[in-house]
Amino acid sequence: MKKLAGLFFVSAVVIFSCNRKAAPTIPNRPVEPVAGNKADTADFSSSNPLVAGKAIYEIKCTKCHKAKNVADWTQDEWKPILNSMVKKAKLNDLQVSQVTQYVNANAKK
Repeated sequence: MKKLAGLFFVSAVVIFSCNRKAAPTIPNRPVEPVAGNKADTADFSSSNPLVAGKAIYEIKCTKCHKAKNVADWTQDEWKPILNSMVKKAKLNDLQVSQVTQYVNANAKK
């Protein structure tokens, strides 16, 4: 019986430790940015969608990987990339629009 309980415990630890971890979220408007943090210069609320899109791209799109050079892909090549990444980055509709405008404005011609 002890062996069975031990086996169950070890199995439970392995199963729960192998679950995918959620990425930490970054607030849209940091209240007090930490010195040296990218959020210091981020302007998510800019009235210029390209400025806001660049800030969102640099902050949210680099949580899991390095920033990609936007000019390496065309607008058409960016469409499926953005479609798959916006859910992972947990962007709202306005942020999706701003990032899309930023990427399209700077994409390879």
